[in-house]
Amino acid sequence: MDRALHQAVERWFTSRGVPHFIIDYSARTDIWTRAIPLLILAYVARGLNALNLADWSTARNLVAAGVTIAVLVLGWTITNLVLRRPFWSAPNEVGRPELAAFVIGPTVPSAIFEQWGDALQALLQGVIVLGVIYVLAAFAVGQLILWAIKSSFGQAAILGRLLMRALPQLLLFTIFLFINAEVWQVAGTLSGTPYVICLGVFLVLSAVFVLSRIPRLIDSSARFESWNEVESLVADTPAVALAVSHDAPLDQPLSGREKMDLILVSTFNQAVQVTFVTLILTIFFVAFGLVAIPLATQIGWMGVEETNVFFTITLSGRDLVLTEALIRVAGFLGAFIGMYFTVVLSTDDKYRAEFAEDTAPAMHEALAVRLVYRSTHPEGSTLPDNP
Repeated sequence: MDRALHQAVERWFTSRGVPHFIIDYSARTDIWTRAIPLLILAYVARGLNALNLADWSTARNLVAAGVTIAVLVLGWTITNLVLRRPFWSAPNEVGRPELAAFVIGPTVPSAIFEQWGDALQALLQGVIVLGVIYVLAAFAVGQLILWAIKSSFGQAAILGRLLMRALPQLLLFTIFLFINAEVWQVAGTLSGTPYVICLGVFLVLSAVFVLSRIPRLIDSSARFESWNEVESLVADTPAVALAVSHDAPLDQPLSGREKMDLILVSTFNQAVQVTFVTLILTIFFVAFGLVAIPLATQIGWMGVEETNVFFTITLSGRDLVLTEALIRVAGFLGAFIGMYFTVVLSTDDKYRAEFAEDTAPAMHEALAVRLVYRSTHPEGSTLPDNP
């Protein structure tokens, strides 16, 4: 019975993006096993890299696809036989043999057709895919994003109040930037990698400001005055069914990976909200520029002869033109405003206190559930404090 209750709590941890709160959370039984559907999909897709759609006929590609599928299935069944599992069985655990088969298996079809470059590509893709899947599965990124989006909808009122406070000042100086020729000369003519790097700089600076306050938030959220406080915090969670002794210690140090979970939870939560603000203001600038700034003015500000036009609408005798340059400038200013909004949230006490109304309680609740879980788990009191 207790094991079933603990498993319910563990599922709750995963749904909240804190899977490393689970005791004995391992790659073999938890991370890779949860990613089996993705592994199978990537296994087949990489094997089909042996096809040559550009140069081969349809019939030859169909034959190659059949050979590829047969080789992939044969490779998997051989792995099962080596591991003394039933011929067609799916693994309950994914360890090194299965991962080796995942990386090497899809290279065989390309090698059969003497496509050595494709074989090497499939091998490198396998290593990269494993790395990406490991990060996504280890930190339950999918569940974390869903939780952050749901949480953001719950914070709509708070976010609306913050926008109403910050928006007048933001619009006051960004509109003047938007109708400034120098901004168009810089952002409107940027393209490709330089443009991405500029947006990346804003993203990195935003992340630095967000991360700067998270350690204090974690420390304050991990403190509990009494077990009565803890029990009130877990009242709406599966941990409420666990009977915990009030003699158990209230201090359970966090491991490095547990702290990383909390950092990601806080960062993703704020990232979703800041992204929402950025998108709203980017769309505003696109709409404003579409109505207010004609094509000739855009070209004159940038000092170019022409720019890429997506479409033109005539309204009351005026041509409303959506250009690539307009989208670039709007995106540039939107990213800048997102960074500014993040800085305000991280440095201004009033904004920070209001913005943390939902983030801090959610973290406090998760840590309370962790405390009850570890205090009642058979292995919870014997685990060493991980770095």
